[in-house]
Amino acid sequence: MYEHLRNNDNDFTFPDNVILYCNPSEPSFGAPQGKESKLGDFFQLPQRLGWAFPENDEKPREPGLAGLNLDLKVQRWLYFEVLAQVFGHLPDYRWEDFVKADRSGIEYITTTHLPKYLQRWSVSESNSKASERKSRLIRIQQVLDKARLLVSQYCTDPNSGGDIIQWKVNPILSLSLMILGETLTRALGLIQRRLGFRIEGWCSHDAPSQGWGYSKLMLEKLEDDGWCAKAIHMLQALLRGNSIGLMYLFTLRSSSAKGRGHHNCTATVCDVMDKGNALGRSGPAPYHYCHSTTSDFCSEPGNYGAQVQKPPNCDTDGDTRRSIDGRDLADIINRGNIPLLSYRRVQRELKVVEMSQSFNKSYAIFSHVWTDGFGSLGSQNETSLCVLDMFSKMLEKVAVQRSGNKTAVTELFWIDTLTIPVEERYAKERREAIKQMHHIYTHAQYTIVLDLSLMRTTVGRGYSSPAMKITMCRWMTRLWTLQEAALSKNLFFCFSDRIFPMTQLEDMFPEEDSELHSCVPSLARTYYAGILGEVRPKIHEEIRKNERWTAQPDFLALVWKAAQWRSTAHPIHETLALATLLNHDTELFVSPAISKEGTPEYQQECDDRMIKLLTRFAAMSPCRIHPGMIFLPGPKLSDKGYRWAPRSWLSSHAIDSPDPLSLAYQWNTRLDVNNGLEVQLPGFLLHDLSFDREVLWIRKNIYFPSDSTLLEWYCVRPANDTPVFPMEPSLAGREVAIIVSRIPVVNLEEIALFVAVKEMSGGIRYVEILNRVWISREGNPKKVQHWSDKHREAHHEAMFAGERLPLTANWCVDGPDPRSIDKAPSDSHPFNEEGMKPLKRSKPIGFVQDFSRILRPFFRDGIRTLL
Repeated sequence: MYEHLRNNDNDFTFPDNVILYCNPSEPSFGAPQGKESKLGDFFQLPQRLGWAFPENDEKPREPGLAGLNLDLKVQRWLYFEVLAQVFGHLPDYRWEDFVKADRSGIEYITTTHLPKYLQRWSVSESNSKASERKSRLIRIQQVLDKARLLVSQYCTDPNSGGDIIQWKVNPILSLSLMILGETLTRALGLIQRRLGFRIEGWCSHDAPSQGWGYSKLMLEKLEDDGWCAKAIHMLQALLRGNSIGLMYLFTLRSSSAKGRGHHNCTATVCDVMDKGNALGRSGPAPYHYCHSTTSDFCSEPGNYGAQVQKPPNCDTDGDTRRSIDGRDLADIINRGNIPLLSYRRVQRELKVVEMSQSFNKSYAIFSHVWTDGFGSLGSQNETSLCVLDMFSKMLEKVAVQRSGNKTAVTELFWIDTLTIPVEERYAKERREAIKQMHHIYTHAQYTIVLDLSLMRTTVGRGYSSPAMKITMCRWMTRLWTLQEAALSKNLFFCFSDRIFPMTQLEDMFPEEDSELHSCVPSLARTYYAGILGEVRPKIHEEIRKNERWTAQPDFLALVWKAAQWRSTAHPIHETLALATLLNHDTELFVSPAISKEGTPEYQQECDDRMIKLLTRFAAMSPCRIHPGMIFLPGPKLSDKGYRWAPRSWLSSHAIDSPDPLSLAYQWNTRLDVNNGLEVQLPGFLLHDLSFDREVLWIRKNIYFPSDSTLLEWYCVRPANDTPVFPMEPSLAGREVAIIVSRIPVVNLEEIALFVAVKEMSGGIRYVEILNRVWISREGNPKKVQHWSDKHREAHHEAMFAGERLPLTANWCVDGPDPRSIDKAPSDSHPFNEEGMKPLKRSKPIGFVQDFSRILRPFFRDGIRTLL
């Protein structure tokens, strides 16, 4: 089922096979009458054969719809009929090419010939008539969209959330559907782009970046293999539910996200990375300094590995350490200059070199994660000679790669743990040094990345292996390393067998990513967006021309997405790191917190700094705040005018569909510090048609038509990842509305905001966010007919009339006043952080009560049934 994913490195060694449950050529299984299946053959096949598949929350109507009977039908429809729809027009298509038999005669499905068929399909589309090609690509898009909807909803991990009744199919069969679907979706997107085929509303170029669901089998295998629960949660989001990506990660031999120490991790806290418990001990772990395995003191030279515990022959109690006098560092910083380091390996001599603000010297940087053990020894700027030896050899290796000449080594280097004074008496100088970091990184010749998980594994072959290892390394999870990566001209990643330049890695990507049959390279390139790879050249080009760089409006959106899965040792550092990256004055953020970490007062200090940072973004021309930020999840700031804004950018949340920070908007945002963020976005006013407004009891969803034709209905339900905001009666009588990120609503469900209108002034609706919601166009004809009949019969007790607003409707958005929120009981809260499992939506317990509390002020009579 995955043979097409194997490459020369043989990365995929997955042991499971999928039995052939059905014979697609038998008439009883709906064998196609002609060579090429028609669109109706796919959508009508279950009805034609009398198969009942429960959809749209319906309960199974067929007593035997379980076990082998269901596996047979699902495989026939969503595997072999999908293949027929995609490849049926090819003259040599045979479904038998996707079946193999073992020595005992048992038949299994296989994808060995899938690359060959994909290539023939691509050639066929290139040579076909435009009208024929258009018709076929639209038909295939419809088939894959429907199949993807069914698989992602009904064949996915049953614990992934929602109250949809799962089809009880074999988990390995479900995984085979996901692998085939993700491969075909990827290939379709590539073919569409190569042919320049784009018809708005008829092809989805967003689909290739998303998967077909969360495989129960793969999640269980990752968990059994010792993977960190937080890493699994993160991967499901970063890979957009792509099971092929999870399979590839499972085959990696080494990762800091699995193994000893991760058994106590949760979806929100990693016991190793967040607590520094790298040795797998229970409870708070002491700091362990790293010793190089490249030093003559420690082991045989030539290998770029590193270990946490010191080797027996590295005696740190003898003359094996070197330190920098904090006074020397402070004096240089007080003169407005930058301290660099020079180390002579033969003489074992480490000294400080002063560089002026004109950056008149060539130097390199070592970027690392503090928990890996490269921090200072004790209370002074000090490190082991073995580590300095390793640094020296790395600089020589990079010199050979860059110029082919070992003697052209960059002798000077900078590393924060040795050049920023750590002694408390130099606190002022430490703050000044941190303020210099933006310019220090942008003017360095290159940066060498030190990460223990990478330094313990080989590069591997091709693009995907090193790229995926970088994606999963600890260095990618810390906020400070984001600005170090984004601001560095050139990056070199240190593996156990070589130092690998990022430029060489990225040169390999286009060729590997051109293969139709594998989405692994594009998934492995997740690291590239995580270090702002697309904009790094622009940053340095602007610095080269203008000697400074200013963040553009869309850059903040990229930073948000790159930062959301990162963390800091101290929350108060978040705004300082972001200000450094964005080249803002760090004076307001560099001072230490006054309050004790973990207290409400400390959180308020963090909030105050976030407000200052947002205010600075808003004061720039044009305003740098992305309008899509109002749709983002997570706890919000509590100050009036800022209640639309996330409290932290380190949200650890899956990207919503559509990604609100990737859409093209009318960029006319403005911050009204008293009322909220002004944006221009489409939406709907919801006009209440009921006569009795005391309460409206909602079972699941609310529905409304978009106009008087009653041909288009929308369904709205709360986004289960955030708490519902119940409202007090004082807010009754207001209009309610839905703010959407785009019109039309294209995907199955799209993120939106359910808001209450405070007032209308100067063409602007001033609104309060009640809840993030999912909105979808209702596609069930029975439901559309039911609600249309109710509307025509004037049964309006539960009805809204939707009024579509212009695409550039003016809103001023803020959150509700916390003092007016009627707190929901804890047992009905739809989000339990401690008990949350990876990307699992909350169960419907308390769901009805919570959502009805939103609307209670607006209505009196409830409805008995909705569906």
